[in-house]
Amino acid sequence: MGNYGMFVWPSFGAVIVLLSVLGFTSWKRKIDDEKTLNELRQELENLSDQDE
Repeated sequence: MGNYGMFVWPSFGAVIVLLSVLGFTSWKRKIDDEKTLNELRQELENLSDQDE
């Protein structure tokens, strides 16, 4: 790679770190959204049970 190696390898490292952070935050938000969805479903079920 010659003189470009000093640019290429740190760029690869930065991309790996960035993708890792984005993947983790996406996974974490998915887990949080699933919890919220389950809470809302439970609340909806409780409301529909009260109507009967």
